[in-house]
Amino acid sequence: MSRRLRQLDQALFWRSYLLTVGFLMFSGASIVGYAAWAGSLELEWLGICATSAVILVGALLFGFGIFGRSSKMEGWADVASTHEAAIILVVISYPVYLILKLFYRPR
Repeated sequence: MSRRLRQLDQALFWRSYLLTVGFLMFSGASIVGYAAWAGSLELEWLGICATSAVILVGALLFGFGIFGRSSKMEGWADVASTHEAAIILVVISYPVYLILKLFYRPR
């Protein structure tokens, strides 16, 4: 496997990682926000602000995972995975990587 192809595969894997992290953050915080809006969960203003911030960060990570440049993927993924528990997210994002690999065409 050539060096360029390995770099493309690595960038594609980090793209799938950012998509997974962004989706999980966005959907999890959206569920909490909906529960608060429906009255099932009582949140103070700080909880509402924190939930909104997590929704925004999740949407940004997801958007960057879709539309971001491949050269920046590894740096953003390093920022998003600074904890040892990120290995769980790496395992979860692997099926996303396999799906993206089917549709991704290098330029």
